[in-house]
Order: sequence, then structure tokens, then C-alpha cells
Amino acid sequence: MKIAFVSGLYPPAVIGGAEIVLQTLVEGIKDRGHEVVVLTTKEGGQLELDSVNGVRVIRVPISNVYWHGRRERPGVLKRAMWHAFDSCNRRMMSVAFALLKEERPDALNVHAIEGWSAGILKVGKSLKIPTIQVLHSSNFLCPNSNMFRNGNPCKTRCASCTMLRLGHRSMSDCADAVVGVSRFILEKHLSRGYFSKAKQRVAIHNARDIAPTGDEKKPRADAGMRRRVRFGFIGTVSPAKGTELLIQEFLSLDEPSAELWIAGIGKPEYEAYLMSRYASPRLRFLGFKKQADFYPYLDVLVVPSLCDEALGMVVAEAFAFGVPVIGSRRGGIPEMINDRVNGFLFDPSKKGELTHLMASFVQGKVDSTTMAASAKMSAAEYLDVSAWVERYLSLNQEVIRMRRA
Repeated sequence: MKIAFVSGLYPPAVIGGAEIVLQTLVEGIKDRGHEVVVLTTKEGGQLELDSVNGVRVIRVPISNVYWHGRRERPGVLKRAMWHAFDSCNRRMMSVAFALLKEERPDALNVHAIEGWSAGILKVGKSLKIPTIQVLHSSNFLCPNSNMFRNGNPCKTRCASCTMLRLGHRSMSDCADAVVGVSRFILEKHLSRGYFSKAKQRVAIHNARDIAPTGDEKKPRADAGMRRRVRFGFIGTVSPAKGTELLIQEFLSLDEPSAELWIAGIGKPEYEAYLMSRYASPRLRFLGFKKQADFYPYLDVLVVPSLCDEALGMVVAEAFAFGVPVIGSRRGGIPEMINDRVNGFLFDPSKKGELTHLMASFVQGKVDSTTMAASAKMSAAEYLDVSAWVERYLSLNQEVIRMRRA
């Protein structure tokens, strides 16, 4: 079986977890003896034939006002122009058509439409290639992918989102199957009439090669040197991720024996704002940290997302290291956390609720040892990469069979 994967970005071009998840899937399928090829974008120049860990990667110069793989955020006007072109980028569709016609894959798996536009599904249909769309975000509904504005998740779509996504619902009907990385993100699209003609509609949680060092089986790496309860945050430092909310709720916790570590990066001006406004000896900004240099030193991870994340893989990472999680009751996060078993869920719109849960750990009202053990057990689903790859292989085989029937 030959599978072509399409994604706006592919390693080493990475701006989020979706690219890493895709790479794990592609390499897993290749390792099972199937032929794979990845179509992705690049910044300017000529079409590039690349190889990443033995995977053939075709990097196509993007036909837009800039390449979205750069970390620098362009101005408002440029971003508006980019999204306008990306709503139906016929030039990229034409290139994809020619490449896929030459490659002749048995199936097409589309992961991130950014850079290619939703028209890539129409390309698959026109070439009669069985096509699967994997939903990692809300990009079919919102150009910013997260339906988040003014500090809150959007209940309805704004005028600009509606205009820039006029053709996406009809183009979604070109997919033979649709996968949501959570039940939440799948239902969010199906309930709005997207992918109405897809014969297969399934939720498949992501899996990752998370390799704890062994410290997760021991007391916290420096527990003997301190008496503090250490809370942690890891990921993009941004309003949508709830970083400021977490800091505010933590600092209102009148517990000198608690501290908060923040690992991750964001816009420099936003990081500087948080550091100056909330300076405290109990609060540390660490910048980027590797998993093994962060999780073993935590007692509790907090995932305070204000936006509706499709799935929070940092939850799975924490579980792999035996760290309980306090998570926002939004998006796909509640599918991962069994409230009061491997962590706690809270409503970020209710002031003080997060503070109360953090206080329960500091004051010894939570059986942390039992909860940590439950967290460790909960990691199994997200660590079983083999079973996860097999689910995608089975789905590809099924859409090929349906098309030939």
C-alpha cells in the first residue's frame, strides 16, 4: 500500500505538536513495509526532494505572501492577505494535482490544510484517490485554528471566519473518511454539517514516543531537598493557553510552600509582560525545557487552556512521568483526565476554582501517591504507538476497499 500524506509543515519545520505526531505516524507506517511520501511546503526557491529518517518528502515552495513556517508573526494586513489566498489556493492545488497524479498513491491522508487550502480534498477526489482528513484543530472553521478571541472561546463564528471559510464545508464532503484526534474536535465539525458525506467518522487519540528516564518511578527528583509542592506549566506561553490565568490563581494561593515553574516560550513582549507584572520568588520562568528535565521535578502539571484545544498531549506526557494533572474543562482535555482519579478538571471561567484545587495538594487533602500511580497507568493509551499506527492502517485499508467496492 502506498500512502501520500499532505501537511502544511513537516519536520524539521515544526511549530506545534501536530508535526511531531504526523512524523511518528508516517515513520510507523513506513516501518511496517508500506510506501509513504509526504507533500509539504517550504519558503520560496525551487521544489525540493528531501529525505527525513528514510521518508521521502517533497517540499513545495508556497504560493502565498509568506511562508507560515516562520516563527516571526507578520503584520495584520499580511496575515489577512495570507488567509484570503489560503481559503482556496488554486496554485497550490494545481501543484498538488500534478504531484499526486505522478505519485499515484493508493490513499491520501491530509493532516494540516494550512498552506495547501481545503481544496486539497477536491484534488484527491478529482484523481479518484481514497482520501482521509485528520482534524488536529478547528482550521476548517477558523483561519486561526482555535476559535478564540478576546480571552474566550468563540461560541459562533465571526464574520471574517465565515467569509474565509465559505467553501470549506462543501470541500469537506470530498473526504471519504474523517478522523478527529479527539471526540470533541470530531463532533465540533460534524455538528456543523462538515464531512457529511464521509463514510467513516472516527476519533483516534494521538500517541507519542514518550520515553521517561525512570525518575517517574521514584520520588520527585529533588524531593529530599525541599518541602515545597511544585506546580508546572509547559507549552506555548500565550493568552489562549491560559498562562496568565494560572499565574494569577497561583499567586492568590496563600501558601509559601508552593511554587510554580513555567517551561515554554511565547512572544517576547508577552513573556516580558508576565515576568514584570507577576514577579515573585515562588514563580520561575524556565524557557524551553526537555521533558526529562522538567516532569521529574514536578508534583502536579497544570493545563489551564482557555481555548478549546483538540487534544492536550502535555497531559499524556505528564501521565507518562507519573505526574497528576489539573486540566481545563475545555476542548479534548476532559477526555484525557478522569476527574479525581488521575487529576482534576476545573472551569477556567470560575475564579478561584483552580486556586482551590492547587490548595488541596499543598494542604495534603489529596492522596498524591495514589493519584500519581493512576496517572502513570493512564498513559498507556498514548504510549502505544504500535496500536495507534495499526488503527490508521486499518482505516486506510477500509477506505480503499470502500472505493473499490
